[in-house]
Amino acid sequence: MSVSVRVATTHERQAAEAFYRTELRRDVPLQDDQEVIVACDGDTVVGALRLCPEAGTLLLRTVVVASERRGSGVGRALLREASRAIGRRECWCFPWSYLDEFYAGIGLVRVPETRVPAALRHRMDDGCIATYRAARP
Repeated sequence: MSVSVRVATTHERQAAEAFYRTELRRDVPLQDDQEVIVACDGDTVVGALRLCPEAGTLLLRTVVVASERRGSGVGRALLREASRAIGRRECWCFPWSYLDEFYAGIGLVRVPETRVPAALRHRMDDGCIATYRAARP
């Protein structure tokens, strides 16, 4: 894999927005307080994710890999970099249930819906699970 994964520069944030628009067929506006991690092949974004502050915690959101790159390790590389960026902070993620093991690779474990803070329950969609990584000392 000739892909580099890193925290996005200002230019790469703009490229990530265009990437999301192409891959998801919708806009994903990136806010200034969101940490954006990109996987790039040269100057081309082939994967991205966001770490978003919400309700006093951190959310891992919008993990997307270019359709032609899925299954090649780009997603796992993005998650490894996200894990470094999360560091000692707590983090929540609400992925589709079939991605449970994928996110467990960085310590996000499934928790019962009753454990989800009230301010984050709106993130529970049909087919999604709540996963959580506790803050580390």
